Amino acid sequence: MSHELDRSNSQDNFAHVGEKAWHRLGQQLEAGQPIEVWAKAAGLSHTVERSMVQYATAGILLPHTTRDVLYRSDTNAPLGVVGKDYKVVQPADVLDFFAKLAENNNFELETAGSLSNGKRIWAMAKVNDGATVVGQDVIKPYVLLATSYDGTLATTARFTSVRVVCANTLGFATEEGGDTIKINHSKEFSAKDTALDLGIAFNSFDKFLIDSRRLANKEVNSTFAVEFLKLLLPASVRTTTVNGIKTKEAVPVENTKAFQSIMALFNGQALGSDLPEASGSAWALLNAVTEHVDHGLNQNAAWFGYGNSLKNKARDLLMEVTA
Repeated sequence: MSHELDRSNSQDNFAHVGEKAWHRLGQQLEAGQPIEVWAKAAGLSHTVERSMVQYATAGILLPHTTRDVLYRSDTNAPLGVVGKDYKVVQPADVLDFFAKLAENNNFELETAGSLSNGKRIWAMAKVNDGATVVGQDVIKPYVLLATSYDGTLATTARFTSVRVVCANTLGFATEEGGDTIKINHSKEFSAKDTALDLGIAFNSFDKFLIDSRRLANKEVNSTFAVEFLKLLLPASVRTTTVNGIKTKEAVPVENTKAFQSIMALFNGQALGSDLPEASGSAWALLNAVTEHVDHGLNQNAAWFGYGNSLKNKARDLLMEVTA
């Protein structure tokens, strides 16, 4: 997987509690470390500064009156060009958000870091110790907070679950019908308001757990998995050139790398396949999709892009067939 971890200042800017993750990269911390330790280990101890944008014409530098460049205070590396009204959420603001959650709600910060040379940052905290879906298959609820400095991502607070046996992540829907709170950069980030909006996390996880157990009790086989993936995966087109003439032809879903990867995971190669009670079910098929995404795509895609959408679509489709 192209992990896209920021490597500014000659370190993998990713810190975590517990076993090594993400290709065994980053800094491993003991639980309960102060925010200052997290900031240094995760590469989030810098600030994001802004300066006017200038452009050259006929050898003269002129200011761009409606745009600023955001840059890192530690390396002076540019992060993005944004409008004058772009509200910056500092790395310290993200970590402080979780410090207050830990203080007031016993949340536990477990991972934090920086992607794409610092253009995106995130932190994630465990809500509680989770519960068993079936047998020894445990999932835990988390809150993820992320923001960007290049305009590609609103400040985003998201409920997510982590399957302990393989670290697969999957969002869970709230009673209001979504699993994500987004604050556009045209608005000031309010840690207090966001924390209040996240107050329904516990009830939402309870519902997600019930749905997961229903999937675990639905037996499915490889034939079902094939038909399911034909519905789930997008059509693929291949371009070939013969005698200088380009032609496009459809590629059967069964011939795509995604299909072959997910089927292999479902048929026994997935982490957690050694748990007999967690195999041969709609839950196992969902986790084959999530493992393909989380361990096969970059983290931006897995959490915010195509991969996240694919995981949500897989969950929704499987919930339909078990209704």
